[in-house]
Amino acid sequence: MFIKKFILLLILGIISSCEAPTTITSRGLDADTEKERVIMQGIALETYYSRLERLNNIAWPILQKSTDFCGANIKKAIGLEIISINQIKKEFKKAASDKLNFTEEPEVLFVVDRSPASKSGLLKGDKIVKISSKDFSWTNDEIVKNSRQRNFGNKNININIRRNNEDLSFEVEPINICNHRIILSQDNSLNAYADGKNIYITQGMLRFIEEDKELQMIIAHELAHNTEGHIEKKSNNFILGTIVDLAASSAGINTRGTFGNIGAQMYSQDFEREADYVGMYIMANSNIDRKGVANFWRRMSVENPGSISYASSHPSSSERWVNIEAVNKEIDSKIIKSLPLLPERKKVN
Repeated sequence: MFIKKFILLLILGIISSCEAPTTITSRGLDADTEKERVIMQGIALETYYSRLERLNNIAWPILQKSTDFCGANIKKAIGLEIISINQIKKEFKKAASDKLNFTEEPEVLFVVDRSPASKSGLLKGDKIVKISSKDFSWTNDEIVKNSRQRNFGNKNININIRRNNEDLSFEVEPINICNHRIILSQDNSLNAYADGKNIYITQGMLRFIEEDKELQMIIAHELAHNTEGHIEKKSNNFILGTIVDLAASSAGINTRGTFGNIGAQMYSQDFEREADYVGMYIMANSNIDRKGVANFWRRMSVENPGSISYASSHPSSSERWVNIEAVNKEIDSKIIKSLPLLPERKKVN
């Protein structure tokens, strides 16, 4: 009991001895703070969606023209992003309503440039009443859910909208694209990554990019991670290493997951080299200008000078610059010789 009282008195003594500000600080009204919170949230949402639109416009040519790399992971798409206030987080709903005028009615968030939806005449802000084909009919939140899952099927679709109090109907023909969603991560680091299904680009990376083709190189690199199965391979390598850890544990040796971690890092740099290599072929097949894109790594080295000569899970920035220049020469040589623009593969006996 004495010890508890002593600790309580000690805590109170420390708190009462803490230094405090000495000025009488002017403070606004709580109501004004709440208004400003909603304004800032609205600006944040508007900026995020604008950046997401740019990102998807830049990625579309790659997803459209890389189907030969994507195997069976292909779906029909129309290049339309649809949203309603029901998809907004609770704390952002008021801002979405006040600033962006979102309602429960699905509407076009953006139309991807040169997509079937763009060519048909659909516009940002169009209210979607119904999307249908001979195989389905969607209304309300079904429109948002199914369009994001690209469940359009092979037949032409009809999109009924309301624009400026006028009811309009558009016929759109879906096209094949690689079924990998492009996601903008609200992270300020200079990073991009893939999870086997999706491609993530951070807001920090998006701001760092100077030319669209640099971002397309990054998207192509991450797409290559997915199409080459690198995430699954790394997971399998981790499992193999973990089996060694378990075997050692059964023999009374605590490896503390060492072999699992080693397995996860096996061929990590080689997977990155392969993603750079295949990614450049993806760019070439997408008719994207590859000249000078390697200079991205020179600018990245400024942000992280240590990567110039050393990196653990990735090749050094200097090596990546040299490797990209080398594969560009390889691709240019194939173009001159009218050879197929396909990566060179190891022969399997």
